[in-house]
Formats: sequence, structure tokens, C-alpha cells
Amino acid sequence: MTEPAGDRGIAPAPINDHQIQDACDLLYTNPLNRPILYRMLKRCEAAPVRLHELESWIEQRPEFERATQPPYYLIMWLVDARALEEFELDEAGNTVQPEQKQGLSEDEIDDLVADYSYQTSIIGQAVLAEFDPTIRVQVLLEEVPQRRETYLELLEFLRETRSYNDIDELLRGREILMLGRAEGDRPIQPSVFVDKLAAVGGIVWNKGWIISEEGKELLDTIQARK
Repeated sequence: MTEPAGDRGIAPAPINDHQIQDACDLLYTNPLNRPILYRMLKRCEAAPVRLHELESWIEQRPEFERATQPPYYLIMWLVDARALEEFELDEAGNTVQPEQKQGLSEDEIDDLVADYSYQTSIIGQAVLAEFDPTIRVQVLLEEVPQRRETYLELLEFLRETRSYNDIDELLRGREILMLGRAEGDRPIQPSVFVDKLAAVGGIVWNKGWIISEEGKELLDTIQARK
């Protein structure tokens, strides 16, 4: 297990919009890590998750394949942003209370704290709302109405894992790739559709591109309305 450095517990304090924005900015400014950061907050939403369990879970998620940091650093990013609360645990798995550490030396505190667990904070819940893929995909579908059906077709196509070449063959030569382009310009690349769907969490890379859990749920809902 990776050893946390020092006491990183979050002290109770009023939550403000600036703190929420700082946590959201963490995801906005780290697009490659954004999908796994979001999944971590979802994983820790219902109940605290122990450090070793969370690290192992992160490593097994498809979103982690494109991440730029090891699991522990990703966890600490969210702790520092106050999106995850960190709890110190004793040998019995009970939360160590501040009064239990009073009068103890650093070595004695190290002996007292045997593990750590993490749970999504109020700030983290705000981040989850901000980056909810279901909402973000819906916004993308309406952003350029002419592209809506192409996005939906691509989501349907990605119910199975596909390579980028598969996607390129699907969309290559389509008139939609010339939307907004001047006569004589080159068409946009099919990768634009891939990048935009990935950025909002509609699809995920897992040894190929495939629709995400939220993307599938939204697609099913839209198709059921037809």
C-alpha cells in the first residue's frame, strides 16, 4: 500500500462557490485524467473506500488506461481539491478521532493510523453534477443540431468495441464532415466526433472505443422515445 504523507484529513469548513470551481477546474484542466477522476468520485459517493481497494479499482478501470498519473496521485489530487474526504483508520478499521492523537508523538501517531479511506465530499458531489456524462452528452447533441444524428449513429456503432479505423471507415466521405467548411476546404476528420464524445463522457477507450455506461443509458432512452 502506498503510504500517505502526513495528516491530509479535511478540516470542517464552510463550502463556497470558489472551492467548488477549483475542484471543477481540476477536471477541466486535465482532460486525459478527467474520466478516471469522475469515476473515482462516483465510486466513493455512497460509502468510504479504503486506499488499497481504491487504488486497485482505479487500475482496473478502462478510463485509467489514458491517465497520466498513478492511482495514488490521482487520489491526492481529489483530496487536495477537497472533492474527496480522507479518513484515518486504526487497526480495527475505526476512524481515528483528533482527540485520540492529542499528546502523542509522531511515531505514536504513525502506529495508531493503520489505513486510510476516502469518500466523496459535498464539493465532490457538485463536481459529479457538473460533469455528469448524461447531461453533457445531451448538451453536445443539441450544440450543432445538424450533427445530432451522426453522434447518435456513432454511439450506436460503439455498442461494440471499435478501432479508430472502424470509425473512420464509417464516417469517411459523409457530407456532415463538410459542415461549416468553405468550398475547397478539407473536411473535418472523423476524430472530431470521437474527441467530442470522449470529452463529455459518452464513450471511453478500452482497447478500442466503446460507449460509456451513461452514453448507453441516454441512447436507450432516446431510442425508446422514437
